[in-house]
Amino acid sequence: MSESTIKELESRVKELESKYAQSVKDLEIARIKAYDADRTKTIFLANMSHEIRTPMNSIIGIYNILDQSNLSPEQRELLEVINISSHNLLAIINDILDFSKIKAGQLKLENKPFVLHEEIHQVIKMLSLRAKGKGIELSYRIQSAVPECIIGDSVRLHQILVNLTNNALKFTIEGSVVVSVEIFDASRFNDLRLTEYLPDTVLAMDSIPSGYVLLKFEVSDTGVGIPEEEQANLFQEYAQLNSPLIKQFEGTGLGLSISKNLIDLMKGKIGVISKKDSGSTFWFTLLYEVGDLEAFRNNISQGQKKVKKSRPLNILLVEDNILNQKFAATTLSRAGHKVEIAENGKIAFEKFREMHFDLIIMDIAMPIMDGLEATYMIRNYEKEQKEKNPAYNRPPIKIIAVTAHVIMTDREKCLSAGMNEYLAKPYRPKELTDCIDLLEIE
Repeated sequence: MSESTIKELESRVKELESKYAQSVKDLEIARIKAYDADRTKTIFLANMSHEIRTPMNSIIGIYNILDQSNLSPEQRELLEVINISSHNLLAIINDILDFSKIKAGQLKLENKPFVLHEEIHQVIKMLSLRAKGKGIELSYRIQSAVPECIIGDSVRLHQILVNLTNNALKFTIEGSVVVSVEIFDASRFNDLRLTEYLPDTVLAMDSIPSGYVLLKFEVSDTGVGIPEEEQANLFQEYAQLNSPLIKQFEGTGLGLSISKNLIDLMKGKIGVISKKDSGSTFWFTLLYEVGDLEAFRNNISQGQKKVKKSRPLNILLVEDNILNQKFAATTLSRAGHKVEIAENGKIAFEKFREMHFDLIIMDIAMPIMDGLEATYMIRNYEKEQKEKNPAYNRPPIKIIAVTAHVIMTDREKCLSAGMNEYLAKPYRPKELTDCIDLLEIE
C-alpha cells in the first residue's frame, strides 16, 4: 500500500471520527431538547389540571351538599345538570392527564379482586341519565358462566367501559346501546381470526391456564357507524380531529386512544366491527385470574368493621380558596368536627404552635407558604420539641394532603414531606370523611 493511499485512509478515518463526534453531540443536544420539551409539557399539564380541579372541587362538593337537602323535583333536575356537566369536564381533564401518564410510562396498574357485575352495573347507572336524555335504551348483559369475582385493575376497566359506552351514546341518535360480557369462545373463530382476538400472552400458551378466564367485552350501538376507510385511524391520538364524519360531535378524541393504550398495558386486544349507517360494536378481550367471591366479601366486611367512625375532632383546615373552604368546612361540621381555617401554610404553622388540633387538612398550592413547606416546618418543630423536652409526649399530628395536583409523583412528594394521607381534588364529602376515619385518630 502506497504512502499516499495510507495518508488518504488516515484522512478519511479522521473525517469519519469528526462526523461521529458531531453526531454524538447533535444527539445529546436533541435529547436535552426533547427532555426539556417533555418536562415543560408535564409542568403545563400539572398546572392546567390544578387550575381546573380547584374550582371543580367546590362545584362537585357543593352539589353533594345540596343533593342531601330537601329540594323540589325541578330543583333536583337542575342540580343534576350541574352534576353531569361537571363530571363531563372532569372526564376531559382526566383523559388528557391519563394520556400524558401513559406516554411518560407513569401509569401503573393495580391487581386486586373486584366484583365484575358491580362494575358493569356502576357504568350503566352512571351513564343512564345521559342515555335517557337522548331517548336511547342503555342496557347490559353478562353471560351466566362469567365469574362474579376477578382479579385485576377495576378502575381502569371501569374507565375503558365508560369511554366506549360514552362513545357509543355520543354517536347514537336513536335506538340502543348494549354492554355485554362473555367468556371468549375460540370455537367460533378460525385460526386466522383467532390472532385478531386473542392477546399475545394467550396465543403463546397452548390453553388458558387453570384458574384464569379470557373475557370478551362488547359495546354495541345502533348509531351512525364508521366507514371502513376510517376504522384504521380510530385508536390513534386525536383521531376525532381528523375525521370529517365525526367532527360534529363533542369530545377530545382521546377516549379510544386511551382505551387502547390501557388495554395494551393489560396485555389485551381491542377492535371494532362497523359499517356506515349500520351501528358499531367495539370489543376487547382481557385475561383475568378468577377471584374468590366469598373471601372478597369477607375482607370487605372485616375492613368495614375495623374502621371506626372518628370522634369529634379539632381540625385545622388549610385552604386558600374561599369556595373550597366553604365546602370542606360544611362537610366537616356536618360530620361533627370543629373547624379552624388557615389561608396559607405560614398561618397554619403559627396556629399549630398556638392551639391544639387533632388533625390538619392541608392544601398544597397556596400563596406565601405552600403545604409541603408548612408540613416540613411542623415535623421539624415536633422533632425539636421532643429533643428539648424529654417529657414532651404529644404524638405527631396527622396531616392529610388535599390537592388538585394529581401527577403520580405528587402523592410521593406529600408522603415524603411527612403527610399521612393524600386526597385528590375534586373529592366528595364521603371521601373526605372516610379518609379521616381511616386514620383512626384516638
